Amino acid sequence: MAGSTIRVVSGQGFEEAIAGFMAEAASLVAERGAGPAAYAEIGAMLGRLAARGDLVDGERLAGLHDSSAAAAIIGRHEDGSVLMLARFPQEAPTPVHNHNSWGVLRVLRGRDRYERWTRMDDGAEAGRADLRLEEEVALAPGDVVWFDGPPGDLHAQQGIGAPVWELVYFGRDPNAAPRAYFDPSTGAVTYADAAG
Repeated sequence: MAGSTIRVVSGQGFEEAIAGFMAEAASLVAERGAGPAAYAEIGAMLGRLAARGDLVDGERLAGLHDSSAAAAIIGRHEDGSVLMLARFPQEAPTPVHNHNSWGVLRVLRGRDRYERWTRMDDGAEAGRADLRLEEEVALAPGDVVWFDGPPGDLHAQQGIGAPVWELVYFGRDPNAAPRAYFDPSTGAVTYADAAG
């Protein structure tokens, strides 16, 4: 599928544009597999979708991570992949959490303090984890970041100076199983629904 693109035709409906993106992304992953080359192309495809300008809509969003973050799944594909619209506040970061999936995110509006964490232990002790902060970056509109599937999906996010809006494409629905929430200072791990 080299060189494939999603073209958003002027006047094309929101649902049609999302469905087209989902089909293109699923086809790309089926052909290339989940990995950096596919993630980079999905990031570019998210940019073309974001160019519509009608994606940022607070009425679609629901609570996320038991915080003032909010999100909504705005696209689904039969292969299990989903597209999420998310907003992260500036007041406090999300807890360090997982997604049970690989994912690609693109900043739409605002700036994001994105932290990537690594689990240092083997996970043998239930309810405990030893985490290390691997990277902290400031993302601006148009920036793209991706994360691998478990255990490479641990991160935290926070808007810088204002809320940050993002599109995130996941290889599988991150809400299909309880997420793990980590407290790096105590080592505690709890599990809950993403909206919980």
